[in-house]
Amino acid sequence: MYWLKIDVHTPDQFRDAVANVFFEMGSGVEEPASPRLGMSVVRGYFPVQTRPDRTVSELRRRVENILGREVRLDVRRISAEDWSVSWRKEYKPLRIGERLVVKPTWESFQPGPEDLVIEMDPGLAFGCGTHPTTAMCLQLLERYVRPGMVVLDVGTGSGILAIAAALLGAGTVWAVDEDPVAVRTARENVARNNLAGRVRVREGNLLDDLSEPADLVVANILAEVLTVLCPAAATALEPGGRFILSGILDRREEMVRRALLANDFRIEEYLAEREWVALVGVRV
Repeated sequence: MYWLKIDVHTPDQFRDAVANVFFEMGSGVEEPASPRLGMSVVRGYFPVQTRPDRTVSELRRRVENILGREVRLDVRRISAEDWSVSWRKEYKPLRIGERLVVKPTWESFQPGPEDLVIEMDPGLAFGCGTHPTTAMCLQLLERYVRPGMVVLDVGTGSGILAIAAALLGAGTVWAVDEDPVAVRTARENVARNNLAGRVRVREGNLLDDLSEPADLVVANILAEVLTVLCPAAATALEPGGRFILSGILDRREEMVRRALLANDFRIEEYLAEREWVALVGVRV
């Protein structure tokens, strides 16, 4: 399998907006070291289709609309093996919150007595804790997961949030994704963390075919999808249950807030990092 590795060079102030374009087009995001002060590199990967030039053209058009000028794209065709090597070079153990540590499987780390270590290999799925949207979700899970909870992770990707919820004490975690590659990767990561009995990964669409009521729903996906998800999350949660939402650019925050309020949620908490926002809604 081959991929397009695309680097976009952008001024720092547009970094998150450009990253959101990658997300909207179906790619995860890396942020390699910047070549110079005031500039950022945003990197994404797309599977090579019959017309990869269309992907490049669409990405260029959308980024240039943000920057208001011609943009520099570095495009390279790589194999899946090359992708894995590239990813591993920049992925190191990362502490998030007070107790959670995300550790690549190939790195060594000596945990403290209270540390909860998430062993991760993202493979060809995305979600390793380095992006602000994932990091904020992990912080909020640490705050709100209680022993024995039923947790639903919608759009699980690599499975990182589902694994964190289980390590934090959730009794049952359902992890769902519509991408079969993500489902396979999440299952492998769940097994690596010896959580196959508590984290159940399935392929599906959002909260369709929900099997049991939940105490907490977490979703780190696009703002537009989160607004569509709000009614199903309200149905899934008992009164007092929480909905953690991330993946929201600040300019789309108000849209998500309106969707929460319209579906019987009270907004309990707000986190922001750079241009990204995470919200916690409580089912009333």
